[in-house]
Amino acid sequence: RRAGGGSAGLAGGLPWYGPLAGFDPARVPSMSRPNYRRELLSALFVPCMVVLFEGSVLSIIVRIAYEGRVETGLLNQVSSFIAVIPALANLSSFIWVRATHGRHKVRAITRLLVMVAVVTLTMAFVPSNAIGLIWTAAAAFIARVGWSGFTTIRSTIWRTNYPQHARARITGRFAMVATLMLAGLSAAIGTLLGWTDAIAEANQLPAWLGWTGIDPADLPKWTMRVIIPLGCTVGVVGMIIWRTIRVRGHSALINAERRTSGPESPTLNPADQIRVLFKDPDYGRYMLAQFLLGIGNIMSVSVMPLILRERFGTGYFEGLLISTVIPLGLMPFAIPMWARLLDGRHIVFFRAVHSWVFVLALALLFFAYSEITLWAMFVFATVRGVAFGGGALGWTLGHLDFAKPEQATQYMGVHVTLTGVRGLICVTTGATVYNYLEGTGAGNAKWLLLACLIVTTLGGLGFVHLWRDLVARGKIKPNGERLETD
Repeated sequence: RRAGGGSAGLAGGLPWYGPLAGFDPARVPSMSRPNYRRELLSALFVPCMVVLFEGSVLSIIVRIAYEGRVETGLLNQVSSFIAVIPALANLSSFIWVRATHGRHKVRAITRLLVMVAVVTLTMAFVPSNAIGLIWTAAAAFIARVGWSGFTTIRSTIWRTNYPQHARARITGRFAMVATLMLAGLSAAIGTLLGWTDAIAEANQLPAWLGWTGIDPADLPKWTMRVIIPLGCTVGVVGMIIWRTIRVRGHSALINAERRTSGPESPTLNPADQIRVLFKDPDYGRYMLAQFLLGIGNIMSVSVMPLILRERFGTGYFEGLLISTVIPLGLMPFAIPMWARLLDGRHIVFFRAVHSWVFVLALALLFFAYSEITLWAMFVFATVRGVAFGGGALGWTLGHLDFAKPEQATQYMGVHVTLTGVRGLICVTTGATVYNYLEGTGAGNAKWLLLACLIVTTLGGLGFVHLWRDLVARGKIKPNGERLETD
């Protein structure tokens, strides 16, 4: 296979040359290869649907598209809400944990993806007024709730399908493909909407579009009415591929979950999840540090569409470039580096190192906003992309270093629910505080960004303290290596 300079790859015939060689199924443990091929192929299609309700993309589009059509205060609030939907929707995780406990995982995922596709499709037909704005936000939220269920259940499947020593590397490849697709699609959408927006401003359709009879001012809206159904259709193809995934030891896993009862069994009461944090104090401290790290980042995300439009006056393309394209585009290059750091090491050590990249990113954002320096926003986006690469791995896999196999979904549920709580805090305060501070003087919102920087720094310090404590108690080695493997 190697003698010819490549090997048979995905779909049974694509060669893996150069940078693509790392994706070769031959580099994956043999028992994991069939599922690996299916998931890798699915990762090429599903993002075409996800990009349509991705908060960092949709919030920028909405903030510009509805400008002048909806009162600015309402527009800012809704744009901020859409930006943090990825975090806010995680509040539903405990529902998915309970609903899928002891049930077939792949079937549950398939049903969720069907719901996501149908709800996302409705966004293509909303009017360009306050009602359309609110429904767009509601549909994006519902779709993201379904996606939250997908990620919650998928982590359990990953735990059983891929061995610990290679799990970060394997799942990192899926994240690389998905994020690269999201970045490319965001760039394409930004370019297309920027072009149609220029036509709308000029109020003159090109001759080759004259036959449509579309009002030039409505061209961006009609563009989205084409993009959304197309993206949903391609996403459904990815869903069909996902249906073919097979879960190793699926029956044993389901039976183990069904045998879990009493206080060990997940419930629909989110308050019951608190006992997980108290029963496992190390996980509780890990979640506290994660909460601080995350709330600073999510708060900055919530006001990003407002900052880019009002402070820097960016359009579709520049806004999406900074908020989405650069961060996501860099993730595939950052993920292998972070995967090498994480493989074989405890998540606490990983976070103790990785967190400071987020701190640096927020320091750059504070500087860029304070000095109205657009180039610094691009540097900020670059650093955040590197941080996102590690975050994609740590967020998905971190709880597995604390949970038993039958508790993996429950621990993930606690993790993503707390992410939802962070989103709820940010969505109720982000735009409100931003608007208030800006009302007291242009540029005063820098104090909100400074608060984000301080809180995130406290989160990083929390991870460092926990890492040192685990080493002192003999839980992990000083270099972060685990003492026991699953």
